[in-house]
Amino acid sequence: MSFLPDGKVDSSILLKRVFPFLGAPQKEVIVGPNVGVDAAVIDVSKFPRNMVVSQDPVTGAGENAGFHVVNVCANDVASMGAKPMFFLSTIIMPKGATEEELERVSKDIERAAKEIGVSIVGGHTEISSKVSDLILSGTMIGFTDRYVSTSGAREGDDILLTKGAGIEGTAILAESKYSYLSKCLDTKLLKSAMGLLDQISVVKEALIASSLGAVALHDPTEGGILGGLHEISDASNKGFEFYPEKVNLYPETKSICDALKINPFGLISSGALMIISPKEATESIIAALKKEKIPSSVIGRITKGERSHERIYQDELWRILDTKL
Repeated sequence: MSFLPDGKVDSSILLKRVFPFLGAPQKEVIVGPNVGVDAAVIDVSKFPRNMVVSQDPVTGAGENAGFHVVNVCANDVASMGAKPMFFLSTIIMPKGATEEELERVSKDIERAAKEIGVSIVGGHTEISSKVSDLILSGTMIGFTDRYVSTSGAREGDDILLTKGAGIEGTAILAESKYSYLSKCLDTKLLKSAMGLLDQISVVKEALIASSLGAVALHDPTEGGILGGLHEISDASNKGFEFYPEKVNLYPETKSICDALKINPFGLISSGALMIISPKEATESIIAALKKEKIPSSVIGRITKGERSHERIYQDELWRILDTKL
């Protein structure tokens, strides 16, 4: 086991532990990651005219942080109707981290990047005594001819939700609170809950919905479904009517939320996509998603200004992670 010293990770270690894991190759990458290279060069001459860029940090995601950071950034780009293509990552590890741990993070980042066809074109890696846990930050770049915005919701539009509530939060809680939950829940269910992490990408459904006339898309992360509804309303200067009984809850999510006494609609929900659809487009969007084996349902509608449910001010995930059980 090789421990890494403080500071920027040495180039010989990058060549062995990071650079072999660069996601899906793209011919447009003229200059990619390499020793002594501080920026990427990408030929964008043949891409759609609009570039969409998103950045997100990831903390508290456990062993799958690399997979998380790629997907949450890709989801934000896809939720604007753009295809994610290029990714840059910043990896900051605490003192005492090993080469093997760095390689594990790099492989986890690559796993997500390959699944959605993204090329890793740059970033930064260092060891810092200023941090006590792994910190990741990612930047995703995508392109589209037609973009949609969270501010596009209109009175009377349908609110669709894919998959279900609390997907990401369920996976994180199953791992981080495993010792406590295993006392009251079947370990097979908890393992299945951890596996929900594989569903956190919404790239496919976002691109489908965008192509079929969705006027707004939103990836409900912190604050969960309720948080997402309020964010759409804030951006669009509209209200909403929410039908909780129409939201799918995976058995794993329901069991864990019941055990921890938390609201599943206030639990971080990466993996679900909110689609704001004109009524005339709703049926075709649901049918197209079903064809791709992506379940969806109408969970509400956009109103003139009134809101049927109150805002969530702290995600249930953080409340529970900060609680000793």
